[in-house]
Amino acid sequence: MILYFSSTGNCKYTAERIAARTDDRAVSLGAEYKSGNFDILPDRGEPLGFVLPTYFGGLPSIVTDHLERAEIRLDDSNYVYTVDTYGFHYGNVAAELAKLLHEKTGREQDADFLLQSVDNWVPNFDLTDSDYVQSALKKADELLEQVISDIAERKRVRIRGEWPAPMHLMMKKAYKGASRTKNFTVSNKCVGCGKCAEQCPLDVITVKDGRPVWLKKRCTLCLGCLHVCPENAIAYTKATVGHGQYYNPKTAR
Repeated sequence: MILYFSSTGNCKYTAERIAARTDDRAVSLGAEYKSGNFDILPDRGEPLGFVLPTYFGGLPSIVTDHLERAEIRLDDSNYVYTVDTYGFHYGNVAAELAKLLHEKTGREQDADFLLQSVDNWVPNFDLTDSDYVQSALKKADELLEQVISDIAERKRVRIRGEWPAPMHLMMKKAYKGASRTKNFTVSNKCVGCGKCAEQCPLDVITVKDGRPVWLKKRCTLCLGCLHVCPENAIAYTKATVGHGQYYNPKTAR
């Protein structure tokens, strides 16, 4: 079983590639969360992979919440690994996951792998720059080949966290502040199609009077609503205006 969380396709594509090459199955954590299926119960001897994005150097809040709710069954026969996808900084995702797994099961993952790909944090990166996007995708594919080979061989490697504890705590606080849904705005280009609400893994968005409305003060900040909008009508602060949208072109939505 390979659990992935993906709003713009990078982790989905990565999980699908690993699954195809290792005769495994890729499962969307976002879909599992939305349907209330939290438990993670691999069979004896079955590998368990986590393919996760880096948000402010840590785990997305939906992933943390999912794992805290889950019954997780592991023993020494299960090869447990993480693939941390990131654009600029990989932060301390592996360390956060290790702590959660140890609290739930008494053990940590056996291996961590890093995979640098397109940085889709659109407030900082202009995703209309096709040269950057294509170059980052090509590099990610090259790196992924080695990651898949290492997973197939059940290699045991661990990655140290990138940041010291004070920096990590500061970034977690920044993530909490950034996840306020009041940062989202909708332009007059909106046609009320509801695709933003359909894709939201936390059901934070509804459509009222033909316009999306955020129902909670915070979300997981995947920005899937911004990237899925067919009219590019959703902005996350003014910094995203003109920076385009992104979805990994090598996998289907």
